[in-house]
Formats: sequence, C-alpha cells, structure tokens
Amino acid sequence: MKLPFPLSRILASLAESAAADMGLAMAIAIVDHEGLLQYFARMEGALPASTEIAISKAYTAAALRMSTREVGQMALPGHPLYGIQHTHAGKIVLFGGGFPLKLRGQVAGGIGISGGSVEEDERVAWAVLDTLGEVECLAESIKPLLRGKPQGTNWMSYLERCLEKAFLKEGCFITHEFISILAGAFIIASDDNS
Repeated sequence: MKLPFPLSRILASLAESAAADMGLAMAIAIVDHEGLLQYFARMEGALPASTEIAISKAYTAAALRMSTREVGQMALPGHPLYGIQHTHAGKIVLFGGGFPLKLRGQVAGGIGISGGSVEEDERVAWAVLDTLGEVECLAESIKPLLRGKPQGTNWMSYLERCLEKAFLKEGCFITHEFISILAGAFIIASDDNS
C-alpha cells in the first residue's frame, strides 16, 4: 500500500498547524512506503539542520517499519540493531520524531518531524497520526457513497472547495483543518475503489 500523494500534503499541513499551535518552526517530511521523499515543508524560522533530520526520520520510520525511538532502543549495544546508524549513508536516525504512517494496518509511508525537542517533535507527529486514524475511520463510512474516483489532475483542491461550499451553504462553520480531514477521507475511500 502506498500513501496517496494528496494525502501526504494534507498530513504535512496538519503537522504544520500542530507545530504553529505549539509556537514552533519545524521541518516536516512525508515519505512513501519505500522511504522515498513524497512531500516536504520547512516552516519559516526552522533550523537549517532540521531539513535533513526530518527527511532521515521519515525514511527510517518507513524503511524499518517502526518509530525512530524504537530503532534507537534496538540499536543500543548488545541489541539486534546495534550499529545500524552506520548503514544507509547515515540516513538512519536513532532518536524520536519519525513514525510509520499506516493505512489499513500496513505501512504506507513515514513522517519525520524536526525542529523542537525530541518530545515536541513526537507530539507534532502524534497529532498527525491521531488525525490519520480519524481520516481512515471516516473513509470507511464514505467508501460506499463513492461511485468512482474523481477525475482530473487537481481534483484534491476541487474536492476541498466543494466540501467547504456545501457546509457553508448549510450554515455550518467548519475549519479548513476539518475540510482537509474530510478530503483525506475521500482520498482513502476513493483509492480503495480504484
């Protein structure tokens, strides 16, 4: 299973919102199931070193199918992955902030967050992981309503605008973040119908 590209943009946007809410400038990397960079954002004021760290955290999480914190624990002397940080051209990270992104129980990608303390990086990533869980649950409810995958190269933006207009027409105020979550659920649901 591969993470749909439009969903990676939504997840990065959610991470950016979470970081901004914490008053932090961070680098956010989303990779596909093989660890290849799919989406990257660096907030204004983020440390330059955060760029490569975020990308490497995402790569580590996707390639090894576990959080970077778990990799770090398994790489301690006497443990099964001792020395792994010296492989893969130094792209393996042994401290927190990288997590696999799962869809339908399978690793579909990875997220790497860098710019705060390890705990702050993980908090931002957990906000994204929690929301991804909500998106996936909502996608299961939406799936039966879809008759086919929306067409067009920019259907994601079109979908977000349509959802926003529909809710406004009904007099409902919803946040752009919720529109993104709903659009992500449509992406997952329609991806299942292809």
